Amino acid sequence: MRIYKDHRKIGWLRRFVAAFSLMIFALFSSGFLSSSQYAVHSSLVQAASRQARAERLRPPHVNARAAIVYDATDGQILYAKSADHPYYPASTTKLMTAILLVTHTQPDDPIYLGPKAARQAKVRLGVKPGTTMTSDEALRAILMKSANDVAYAIAETVGGSQEGFARMMNLKARLIGCRNTSFVTPNGLHDDDHRSSAHDIALILAEAIRYPRIINAMQTTHCTVAGKSVQNGNRLIYVKQAPFGEIIGGKTGFTSKAMYCLAFAVRQHGHVRISVVLGAPRKSLMYSETRRLLTWSNKILPSPSRS
Repeated sequence: MRIYKDHRKIGWLRRFVAAFSLMIFALFSSGFLSSSQYAVHSSLVQAASRQARAERLRPPHVNARAAIVYDATDGQILYAKSADHPYYPASTTKLMTAILLVTHTQPDDPIYLGPKAARQAKVRLGVKPGTTMTSDEALRAILMKSANDVAYAIAETVGGSQEGFARMMNLKARLIGCRNTSFVTPNGLHDDDHRSSAHDIALILAEAIRYPRIINAMQTTHCTVAGKSVQNGNRLIYVKQAPFGEIIGGKTGFTSKAMYCLAFAVRQHGHVRISVVLGAPRKSLMYSETRRLLTWSNKILPSPSRS
């Protein structure tokens, strides 16, 4: 309702500016206004036009603890709220797990799920210890279902252990420019020392979507992994004709301490734009604030000097 009222106010302001401009021009053409009076009124019209544009481009209010809209094409930050403060990133962590999986395995390489992986807290794929799946099946399990057991299995297969994999995660984070990230777990389950920032998660998602295997997994809606039916839990993937650009994909996350988190990438005006919200108090706000941020950023054309 608030957004509707804001749009109605902006529309009214635009109509007023247009009508006032026509009235002033008509008075000037008829000789009722002098040149100096016309100049004064013209400056008022220009000021009103600037105000209408400022209202249209004013970013939406965000309830999440931290948020960013990042243009991954030119590196420009379009919006930021506590974007460099480290918070608990929940399952957006799995974006880094996915990067390391696709850069260290081939699609058909085996991923072994051992006893420690099977004991990970929910959400789980729920297969028995000793199960083996392909690398691409594991990728879909962590990005679509957010399976914590499979993320741990990837860590043990690729890194030898959770600790070894965490070292790989943190090294990769530094290499892509993250400055406020310290990964401990491969799945984002809570650890007091496991933190990242909205800015860093945006950089990680920008890196992740360089890999077609990851984009394909993000955009898959249904599949079967190790005999288990898997449905994509990211609601934005199902949006048709999105008003905020061409959908690329992203990753959701939740723990009781991290609250609701979402990193999501779209194409706008030929650029890749990424929205990250961390710590939204409700799942509905996680989605609605992402949509509002990206709808707002879709109104901003890239700078010609940066394109």
